[in-house]
Amino acid sequence: EEYKPAQPVSVREAVKYSSFEIMKQLGKGAFGRVFLAKHKPTNRIFALKALSKRNLMLQRQMRYAISEANILRQTDHPFVVKLWYSFQTQHNLYIAWTIVHAEIKRVPCPQIETLELEAKWIIAQLLLALEYLHSKNILYRDLKPENILLHEDGYIRLADFGLSKADNVGLTYSFCGSPAYLSPEMISQRGVGKEVDVYGMGCVLHEMLLGHPPHFANDIDQLYKNIREGKLKLPATLSEEVRDLLKNLLQR
Repeated sequence: EEYKPAQPVSVREAVKYSSFEIMKQLGKGAFGRVFLAKHKPTNRIFALKALSKRNLMLQRQMRYAISEANILRQTDHPFVVKLWYSFQTQHNLYIAWTIVHAEIKRVPCPQIETLELEAKWIIAQLLLALEYLHSKNILYRDLKPENILLHEDGYIRLADFGLSKADNVGLTYSFCGSPAYLSPEMISQRGVGKEVDVYGMGCVLHEMLLGHPPHFANDIDQLYKNIREGKLKLPATLSEEVRDLLKNLLQR
């Protein structure tokens, strides 16, 4: 089906907290909560993310929340979560996007060929999403299965742009991301460019096929050492094509 870009929200439309009916809580994080909410004027259902201004300021994370909203306003792609509304109250920042049902997960499969085919389907969509973001000079910087959501239409939506960086044409030196998915250059603090998302895509593919990120260790110091220096071990049960792809995506 041909993709049709979402129509922009009219700047004259007043959007505020009372415009939504909170139906239930979907999740809770360090800076706020995510709700299932109905937009009363249209009766459409959205995921409404409420971020506590106080918590953001205490943890010096306010700029990341503002950056996420600004980046999502710039993007319109079938495999990237769509921002519809953003507004604020005295205590919270709010972001509303199309409801997406679940994160991608590795499903135990007796046939490795079938598992590889499912992974190929996801990675192909992820690649298109990253190509789009990179064409707009946006670094994602936080690729992991939890941030790749599966819509009811069977396609992915890349979500959570809190650590993303816009207008990036060179290297960025912020240390950010989830430890098990950090790239070698991020750990060594040498500065990262678009290659950081290529490495992240390799981490996602590795976990989808093998159930854990590459170089994983429970001890964080050992984990970082493995990422910087460890040998990538891939089982012979994976096809030659997948092993070759993983070696190249995860190339230091």
